[in-house]
Amino acid sequence: MPRSPRTPLAVLGLAAVLTLAAALAVAVTAAGRSPARSSARGPEPASITVGVVPSTDTAPLLISIERGYFKRQGLTVTTKIVADVSTAAAPSRQSGRVDIVAGGYVSYFEAAARGAKITVVAAASQCAGNTLNVLVAPKSKITTPAGLAGKTIAVNLTGNMPTLTINALLSDQGVNPAGITYVQIPFASMPAALAAGQVDAISEAEPYITETEGEGATSVLAQCQGSTVDMPLTGYFASRAWVRAHPEAALAFQRAIGEAQAAADKDPGLVRQLIPAFTGISADVADRISLPYYPPGLDAAQLERVVALMRSAGLVGGSFNVMPLLLRPGR
Repeated sequence: MPRSPRTPLAVLGLAAVLTLAAALAVAVTAAGRSPARSSARGPEPASITVGVVPSTDTAPLLISIERGYFKRQGLTVTTKIVADVSTAAAPSRQSGRVDIVAGGYVSYFEAAARGAKITVVAAASQCAGNTLNVLVAPKSKITTPAGLAGKTIAVNLTGNMPTLTINALLSDQGVNPAGITYVQIPFASMPAALAAGQVDAISEAEPYITETEGEGATSVLAQCQGSTVDMPLTGYFASRAWVRAHPEAALAFQRAIGEAQAAADKDPGLVRQLIPAFTGISADVADRISLPYYPPGLDAAQLERVVALMRSAGLVGGSFNVMPLLLRPGR
């Protein structure tokens, strides 16, 4: 079965985030506004561009476009597809304009802790079901989470949500994760690495979980359970300067995407109909994959759970506060 080339949004890395932040600054200047003036109020745009990696995380974006939720808010939304993490900022550099981008909370919070001026505009996805699992080869002797102790596990990015959730869940079950070696391998390349014996296990995301299990691999740890169930994974972000310049457009986007998120959560069939063309996976796989939870709005308490995981791993300091990053009406 051919594998999708897409990269799930939850694993966008810090380097890509920082590069994108720089590209957004270039876009503001290219649009005729100097960085010093970019925070001033300007005409509210009727059209905005959203950068996305095609995945189940952002399927509600298409729902909002197709069902006219954005139109009812006075917005025309264009998606700009990013095919891979390493070139995440390229479309914005080429076009001179990306207003909002979808990505993983861990990377963006880490970037914010390092000084990036960003705003979380809206929620995208939360960890649920079997959307992130640790799998082993068909004949592996690892049959339980305890068997992962001291082993080598492939993750798409080290020091990000895959490693944070594995460490948290193993600790919850009395398994010391300190001896685990994490190896960075792209999702699409993980099954081959597992089959070749290069790693003992792989931390996969959908649709690769469903595809790999179809080839005989076994899931030994669901990473969306217990203390990590409903853990926020991805959201929509913009530069603070853009939001300050266009607050009504940002809030209009937030309202429309929230409506689409609620529709997607109520009727998963809407997502399954859209994602084959959006992500490149087959309709058969789309019918069988696990979908994330699509929260209708930003939940500061939930996002603090991400911060707590990051703090335990030393990715942010004790004073890091997510509240100033969130777009809120009347703020």
